Amino acid sequence: VKNPQYANDSKSRVDSKDDVARMSTEWNSLKKSNVKITHRHLIDFATKHNVLHGKWLLNIKADCVQTDWPKVRNAIVGGKLGLVAKISDAPDKRGHVVCIYCPNFLDKDEVLRIRKAIRNDVGLERNSILRFKLDAVTNANIYAYNSALRTTSYDCGGKDDEECSTLISHWEQCTMSEGCKRCYPCCLGRKPKNEDMFSITGLKYAKATAAQGEKVTLLREPENKHDFNAVKVVNSSGKLIGHIAKGKAATLSPRIKEMQEDLQSQNLKKLVVEGTIISVSDGYQQSVKVEFKQISVEANDTEVEVIVLE
Repeated sequence: VKNPQYANDSKSRVDSKDDVARMSTEWNSLKKSNVKITHRHLIDFATKHNVLHGKWLLNIKADCVQTDWPKVRNAIVGGKLGLVAKISDAPDKRGHVVCIYCPNFLDKDEVLRIRKAIRNDVGLERNSILRFKLDAVTNANIYAYNSALRTTSYDCGGKDDEECSTLISHWEQCTMSEGCKRCYPCCLGRKPKNEDMFSITGLKYAKATAAQGEKVTLLREPENKHDFNAVKVVNSSGKLIGHIAKGKAATLSPRIKEMQEDLQSQNLKKLVVEGTIISVSDGYQQSVKVEFKQISVEANDTEVEVIVLE
């Protein structure tokens, strides 16, 4: 479906066949080289060759298509979304795939506006993370089933951003500071979050005590026989202080795992999750609160650089 003003809209554009062909030629040459390919190569090639189209991807269940697809169609016709959307003819196991297009992925304001409109005007995917895929990635025949490369470039939404206020660029690194290139228009990592405060339990059974102001490290412990989501807390000497309370660990452990995998996709060596003890209580159920913090370690041929994200 197209907006009636598609042909006359100033934002209406198409990726030319010549530009797509030139990008494909350079991409195929890169694949034959010994260079380690990353998602950033796709971004750079798409930008260089002006292959800028992309789309927000969402799924509509087969039994909801009669009610939900008209919402998308009407929003396109009414000018509330982008200029074009399409839906797959047949559903897969997740439902019908819907693509809501944006003509220029470098126009982050427009990409973010469309995501907000999907939530606010269409009323779909209100609390979910949506992912944005470049047509350049599709043209390169890169899909989750045939490539180890990340296939989507932007994320927006989810429990950390329920208002869809921030566009996450997955080829950039979050600096948790003003001017962060990963988060647009401002760094999502700088926003205070209650879920980043964790109670530590089991202190009276631990090998070390915790003092206010002490720096600690949080480590996933998937081999823990009592809880595969366990997250242990150790001091600077590596001695166990305790474990994150089980309820919080159930969400924290997958979060750490996801960040680790994300850093690996950016060719960063590892992720270390650090915290600071900001309070200690001495009752039967001892607990401490930890402020969430990240450190990533990037290795190259000559040195190891520690990048502190704060």
